[in-house]
Amino acid sequence: MSTVEDLRPPHAVPVPTPLRWSDVDAFGHVNNTAFLRFFEDARFTAFPAAGVGTDGRISTRALLAVRHEVEYRSPLIYGRHRLTIHVWATRLGSSSVDVAYQAVAQEGDQALVAAVARSRMVMVDVPSGRPRPTSEDERAQFTAHLGAPVQFRGW
Repeated sequence: MSTVEDLRPPHAVPVPTPLRWSDVDAFGHVNNTAFLRFFEDARFTAFPAAGVGTDGRISTRALLAVRHEVEYRSPLIYGRHRLTIHVWATRLGSSSVDVAYQAVAQEGDQALVAAVARSRMVMVDVPSGRPRPTSEDERAQFTAHLGAPVQFRGW
């Protein structure tokens, strides 16, 4: 029997994530498309200086997704499961970062991995629309949570 903490990868930031009724599809479970929103919200929570205007103003820089890969392992049920997203960086380039996610569903004292994912993100200068190097502060935030890549199951 695993707990949420047992399943947390080294260096990952745990982000409790509420499930909403609007996340549920006609089959009675959280729809696969809701996971991308969960991962995005967790990424912004874990790495607030990475392209986010924390003072409420529109930022001149943005961390944009160029690729996502998600592997679903177990359904999430609204009203039954509590969700925690573990998020960490796995690779840091000059203007890009790879981010890993692990969605952990908890029911009572037991937890299991509901999905794993990875994203490649690129820092962009908003006025020009061109990639730009990450700043020292942004790099430091990702470096503090640098860990191993997500392990996907084979096809």
